[in-house]
Amino acid sequence: MSKFKIIVDSTVDLSPELYKLIDPIIMPLNVHIGEETYRDYYEINAEKLYQKVAETKAAPKTSAVSPGLFKETFEKIKAEGYTGALFVGIGRSLSATVQSALLGAEEVEGFKVRVIDSHSLSTGSGLLALRAYDLRAEGKTLDEVADYLDTLGLKTRAQFIVDNLEMLAAGGRVTGIKLFFGRILRAHPFLQVNNDKLEVIATPKGKTERALDLMLEVAREEITAGLESPRVFITHTQGGERIDYLYNQLKEFVDPKNIYITEAGAVISSHCGAGTIGILYIRK
Repeated sequence: MSKFKIIVDSTVDLSPELYKLIDPIIMPLNVHIGEETYRDYYEINAEKLYQKVAETKAAPKTSAVSPGLFKETFEKIKAEGYTGALFVGIGRSLSATVQSALLGAEEVEGFKVRVIDSHSLSTGSGLLALRAYDLRAEGKTLDEVADYLDTLGLKTRAQFIVDNLEMLAAGGRVTGIKLFFGRILRAHPFLQVNNDKLEVIATPKGKTERALDLMLEVAREEITAGLESPRVFITHTQGGERIDYLYNQLKEFVDPKNIYITEAGAVISSHCGAGTIGILYIRK
């Protein structure tokens, strides 16, 4: 097996079982609530986030991993005998974390680091990390894996149905007037990451199933056209009964063994809120 270490940031939102499989180093972004700061994944998760927000009435904010922490991590890996490192992180248009990784790598001499901009978020990035694991297990070199991953980011489909319009508005994703009418009309924004931007594709009104069915329609068309990897994720934050609804619909055109269900962490949840649920995969 190639002797390079896989590193991810805390927004890749994989399950404990998948983290155990990949065995990556997880770099924490930060969540700020009022005067307190928490390290995502290690000190706060979505459940604790919602509790703290309810207690403080403060809108959460997030910040990137620092270049210094990356430098420290790369130096530690080098000292352990690894010949290189592969970092897969949230899209650089959505966070400064990728830029921090590049700056940290510049400070470590005699150690090869490849930094992958996933052009995505949540398990959109996680899917790339899993492909890195697959290819490393096949004996591919660091450069071979990184070059391949560089071709996948814009093929990754990250899409979500969002219910908590207040959290979305606080993150600047919808305007105040859209928020006002969204409340009245019970809108469920359908969001996709396209060309490095998080876009509102549609705002289905009324029952949540209408929005879920729209997302399923997109997923069915793209998945049946072919995937780069068979893995398909249902990623959620307090998704409730919607998880089973999506799973039961997905298994009509996806082999159930390739469907993974995972929860979003505190950073992603800070921007989308409870009830958000998505379907993610890598297109051909």
